[in-house]
Amino acid sequence: MSRLVISFLLCFAYSAQAKVEPQALQWKEFRGITYQTGDLYIAGQPLSQAAMDRLKTAGVTDIVNLRTPEEMADRKSTPIEEEKLSASLNIAYHHLPSGGEKHPYSDDTVAAFAEVLDLAEGPVFLHCNSGRRAAHLWVAYLVRHQGMSLSDAVTLGKSANFGAVPLEGYLAAPVYGSNQPM
Repeated sequence: MSRLVISFLLCFAYSAQAKVEPQALQWKEFRGITYQTGDLYIAGQPLSQAAMDRLKTAGVTDIVNLRTPEEMADRKSTPIEEEKLSASLNIAYHHLPSGGEKHPYSDDTVAAFAEVLDLAEGPVFLHCNSGRRAAHLWVAYLVRHQGMSLSDAVTLGKSANFGAVPLEGYLAAPVYGSNQPM
């Protein structure tokens, strides 16, 4: 089978899973809660060798780290050498720094994440420090690359540490995923 056909089939398979509501897992080796939706795990920073071993056991073939180099340099917040541990476990490591002035949020990051998903040969682990940026990137991916409506994507994202949209606080009502009038 040609690589193009395989890539299409993998993309189609992920697309069918993309609408699966994230489920919280009881993985204590990560900062915050770890969520699974299909072949995608969304979480905060892995905190130990045990976290990396858990990813390997779960069949994860690719890690996408959204944390900036400045964040990664903070050893208190980043207690492991994630890239080195990934290599030792034969897990592909993709660093897509996202956040802050030096690494602004961009459509290029969404496209790079989509490419990782398209080429991954197994489950993908997406993380930032707390999991919130990771959930936001996933929602952007669903809208940009899966054709999901923003409302539906945000509703799914809110099941995986997306948090409230700031406007919701000002209006004291949900903005997305609700048919309630404001």
